[in-house]
This record gives sequence, C-alpha cells and structure tokens, in this order.
Amino acid sequence: MSTAFQDQPHHAASFDGLILTSAFQPIFSIAHRRPVGYEGLLRAYDVEGRQLMPGEVFQRPSHSQQQLELDRICRKLHAENFAAQDDKGSWLFLNLNSQCLVTERPEAGFMRQIIARTGIPARRIVIEILESEIDDRTYLRQLIEHFRGMGCLIAIDDFGAGHSNFDRIWELKPDIVKIDRNLVKQASESLKVERILTGIVSLIHETGSLVVVEGVETEKEALVAISSNADMVQGFYFGKPHSQIKDYQFATKMEALLSQKNSASCQYSRRMQQQFELLRQRYQQEVESFRHSQRLEQCGQALFEDDRVVRCFLLDQQGHQIGRSLYSPKFTTRLDIRFSPLLAGENANWSHRHYHHRALQHPDTIQISRPYLSVAGSHMCVTVSQAIEVDNKILVFCADLDWNDEDLAAIDLP
Repeated sequence: MSTAFQDQPHHAASFDGLILTSAFQPIFSIAHRRPVGYEGLLRAYDVEGRQLMPGEVFQRPSHSQQQLELDRICRKLHAENFAAQDDKGSWLFLNLNSQCLVTERPEAGFMRQIIARTGIPARRIVIEILESEIDDRTYLRQLIEHFRGMGCLIAIDDFGAGHSNFDRIWELKPDIVKIDRNLVKQASESLKVERILTGIVSLIHETGSLVVVEGVETEKEALVAISSNADMVQGFYFGKPHSQIKDYQFATKMEALLSQKNSASCQYSRRMQQQFELLRQRYQQEVESFRHSQRLEQCGQALFEDDRVVRCFLLDQQGHQIGRSLYSPKFTTRLDIRFSPLLAGENANWSHRHYHHRALQHPDTIQISRPYLSVAGSHMCVTVSQAIEVDNKILVFCADLDWNDEDLAAIDLP
C-alpha cells in the first residue's frame, strides 16, 4: 500500500502491529566513482512512531511460516520503493531469509510476481544469500539455479564470518561476494590481517566473482578496502541508508582517499629505505668479506650487530642452498624449536623465491624483498640478496631480517 510516512511518499506495509518501510544503502564501484547498486534495508516503527531495530523485527515471527511471510513482505516492499525512484539503471540488492526457505520449501514464483509488478528487470536484481545458513547443498544449488535462471545475479553475503569457506564459492560460483565487516575492521587494525584480506579478495577474483567490502565505517577501513583491490565498497563512511535514492559525493571522497593511499605507500617505501640504509654498509662489508674468503662461516659478524638480522645463507645459480644457514647468536635464543624440521637449509632449493631470481636479473645490485612469511622459522621477514661472481660462478648472498610491519608503520619520518 502507499502512504505518506514521515512526510516522504513511498510504499509501506504492516506486520505484527508494526509499520514497515524501506531504506537504501548505496554500493559504490571504486573504479566508476559512483553508486552501482543499493541494498534494500528494513525500517520499522510501532504505532507511536518509535523506530525498532531490524533485528528486533526479525525475531518476532514465532514459526517459519511467519518468517517466510515477513521475508516476502520485505522483498516486495523494497522492490516497490526502489521502482518508484529514478535509480539510473543500478542494481537492487535483496536479502533472502535462507532459513525459512529451507524449512518451508515454498513454491517458486514469488520473485517473478515482484518483477512483473514493479517492472524491474531481473538482471538488475541481486539476490543476497547467507550460504552458511543452508547446510543442504543440493537445495542451495537449486535455489541459486532458480534465481539465476530468472536472470538475477547472486551474491554471497557475510563471507569470512561463521562457517564461510572457499569450497562453497568454487561450487556455487556467485556473481558477487560480500566480505564480512569484521574482517575489514580487523584488517584496519593489523597489517597482517590486511595482507590476508588482500589474499582473500585475490582468491575470490580467481573464482570469477566480484567483491564488495561491506560495513566500511572509518577512513582507515576505507583505505584498507581500496588497498585490498575490492571492486565495490559499502558502509556508513561512504553513504548511510536513506529512504530516498540520492546523489552522493563519492568521486570527490574517493579521489581524496586514493591520494592519501598513494602518500601512505610512498611513506612506507621511505621507511623501508630509511631502515635499510642503516644496514646497507654492513651488508656490503659482509659481501666483500665473502668474495675474498669464500667461506660463509667467516661472515655475519658485522651483520649480526643489527638485532633485526636473523640468518645469512648462500645460494647457487639454480637456487640450491650451499651449506647450512648461519644464524645470529642474538636470534638463536628466540628460535621456536617447534619449527626445527624447517630450520636446516642444507639441500633446500629457493629458486621459487623472488629474492633469488631478482638478484640474478640484477647482478651486483642489492635487492630487498617485500615482507613475507619465512618457512625457516615461521616469522615475517625481509630478505636482502645480491648476486656476485666468485671463481666464474654466480652465487647469491642472502640475509633474512626479522620484520614487523606494525613497528615499521610506527616510525616517524623527519
């Protein structure tokens, strides 16, 4: 039914003595600098006009049939309010109550009725499914095939929360995956988790799905979302839900964020360079010492004066390690003996590591790797490497540094 609620014309509905209506939160494409979709969200009021939280409303149904009724009311309501506005061809994201569908197994056709009633093309409707709520994989696939057969897009919601896992993504092949808010929040507080988030986004892309980072509420979280290479972002920082679909100054905000991100990247590079400059002289001293002695065991004294240096080791042109790793006496006391099977480097081959092939590509030039997890000790490290010629043989002299991104980020630059 239509009504004029809170002085804004739109469709409203009633359920359990409540007045229900819609709000729409924009979903922005980072590349296009504009909203490309809107998620329909429930807004509910009692008879005295007091607003209830959506969670309170969804707890009211006493059985699955009532849950299904409420789910259908919401989908129909959001579609009607969306269709009543000029949205310039964007998507409408509709949440599906998976639990009640599993229990009730209703006849298919309700979404077709909504599409026919509102005139919204199926290609502009994105069905959001919480795959973790459906244990019956056969039914889940059937459900997705039904909506996909209609022409709708499929989004997996809250990925990274609960029991979400990648085998569901590979099996279901959703068009869009929405990353759970808690993951981006943790990534904004830890560079380690930020790297994990970037890896997750990359893996989702490999499956052929687009990625939305949702729940972005702060500038830091926004920068993390951009750095993760996500395709789209959603959250209060960019745009709060509103009953009316309106223009947002997203392009201006995004340009400012990108400028800030580039500045932060430059500062990080400067910090890495500044920290390494303190080590460069000692490293070159050890390289020259090895050139003359050709005995790794006689090296390391100068390098090990730096507390960050963990080990020195030598590789041949094919990446095979020559002899044992030479460990810093200071670091030896901190070695985790649980990883002792990985500490011995004899006969190991590191040709797959970037620090080896980069050194070979640029002989006699010091190379510094990006931070990575060292298998020889299971800690984050940076490897310094240089290819040198000794007795007509090309060798790569390497030194691992114990590396803490958080510590590096905290260093103040002059």
